[in-house]
Amino acid sequence: MSCAEFFLRKLLPEESCCSGVNSLIDKGQFWRLATSSVLHANIGHLMVNCYSLNSIGPTIENLSGPRRFIAVYLTSAIASSAMSYWFCRAPAVGASGAIFGLVGSLAVFVIRHRRMIGGGKDDLQNIAKVIFLNMMIGLLTKGIDNWGHLGGLLGGVATSWFVGPAWQYGPKLHDGRRVFTDKAPIRYLTNRKTEPKNIS
Repeated sequence: MSCAEFFLRKLLPEESCCSGVNSLIDKGQFWRLATSSVLHANIGHLMVNCYSLNSIGPTIENLSGPRRFIAVYLTSAIASSAMSYWFCRAPAVGASGAIFGLVGSLAVFVIRHRRMIGGGKDDLQNIAKVIFLNMMIGLLTKGIDNWGHLGGLLGGVATSWFVGPAWQYGPKLHDGRRVFTDKAPIRYLTNRKTEPKNIS
């Protein structure tokens, strides 16, 4: 979809596309808050975001499941566009805000399950380095919307906190095993069944 939108954007004037143009959002074209995340400024921008999404996307989908992945991605994209709309007057395009949301989702997973994964200190340090490095690049490079990145990050953190997963160990079974269940605050998006786990 991003490729099609990229070439469409080259053929049509800005007002005919779906980028996050604040003056047009002010006129009621609120769909731009969602559609701007599938547009990209150029082929290099598109390829960088494709690489980034491929790097973290499969991990988040494996940890959270496809429905929660979609929920986090879309919410982060809209949160990114909204933050950019409020604090940055330049037109906004790109999926990087949604990808930042996936990074935030991974951070929530590690924090929430740190006892199960041995503390997660190294994982959190690596996540912090990725966020810091990208924010610094945004500060030092013209045309990068750090407000959008921040909005996507916060959107991903908030959404993941509510939709989960939030695995917790339950009581022992008669055969010595424990059942762990997903205690996500919004249970209807849970897509994994309770699974038994042997006690080590």
